[in-house]
Amino acid sequence: MRFRKYSRKHAFNIIYQWDITGEDFSKVRNEYWKTLERSYSNVIEVSDSLLSQLDNFNEEVFAKKFEALADEEILADKLRKELYAIFTLLKQLEEFDKFYLTVTEYLSEKNKKRKLKAIELLTEIKNTFEQLKKLDKDNATLLEDIINLLDQIKENFPEDFDSLKRYKEEFQQKVKEVLKIYLQRAKEFSQKRLNQDMGEIKEYANRLLDAFEQHQIEIDSIIEEYLKDWTLDRLGSIERNLLRLGTAEFVFVGVQDPGRAFNDYIDFAKAFVGKKAAKFVNGVLSAIYRDKGKKPQEPQLEEKETSNTPAEG
Repeated sequence: MRFRKYSRKHAFNIIYQWDITGEDFSKVRNEYWKTLERSYSNVIEVSDSLLSQLDNFNEEVFAKKFEALADEEILADKLRKELYAIFTLLKQLEEFDKFYLTVTEYLSEKNKKRKLKAIELLTEIKNTFEQLKKLDKDNATLLEDIINLLDQIKENFPEDFDSLKRYKEEFQQKVKEVLKIYLQRAKEFSQKRLNQDMGEIKEYANRLLDAFEQHQIEIDSIIEEYLKDWTLDRLGSIERNLLRLGTAEFVFVGVQDPGRAFNDYIDFAKAFVGKKAAKFVNGVLSAIYRDKGKKPQEPQLEEKETSNTPAEG
């Protein structure tokens, strides 16, 4: 029961990819699982690589790597937040290098415009860390230390190269301290997901996929019964395949906790296409579950606003 939402998410991704590509279902399914496992392995590999080079590494190169990993939607949302935080920290190291260069030019030329530009860069860096602090209560103290250092630099603006160098070293040390924590968390999460959780996630996802593959014609026919003045092929691909997966689960697999399952489908629809589509998906699935669903126990469904009119577009 722990990973049912992720099982549903991955099963939906596979059915959606099959629907829009028209490729063999088994091939899409096998390639998807390989890609997912490879993505978690990549997180472990890149995190390990940066951890081993924290004393001397290229911020730009690793920032691009972690940005790409954070964009991989098949990874767990929690992990993607960690990866985006790592990317953000690496970008701030890059931004501080720009600050350092700008102050160097100011000290060499005594150009006041350069000083104003440097203060502007410093303010932007501070704003980023304040946003990160709001999102990460666990590391709030360490992030607050960095924010305080940035305030100190602004209040005691470096007027010589020694002070500037000292500020840079202190900033880098503090950022790397936080960076190390994020890297360890991302690595450990990926290792656990890959080595412990993946079996359970795949087991339930494959039950849903087997049900869909074995009963596809019947599933599509059931859905069309509940579409008023619409046909399945007129729906958006996301709504169509959420309904397919939901029908496979509610009618042919059965759920112990239908309320949570409904919430998952509603959340997916909201995230992918918006609230109107979520009401439509909820309305159709609710009717299908009411009339045809397997009911191992009396469901306690949360009250949701329903509709059987699909979203436009």
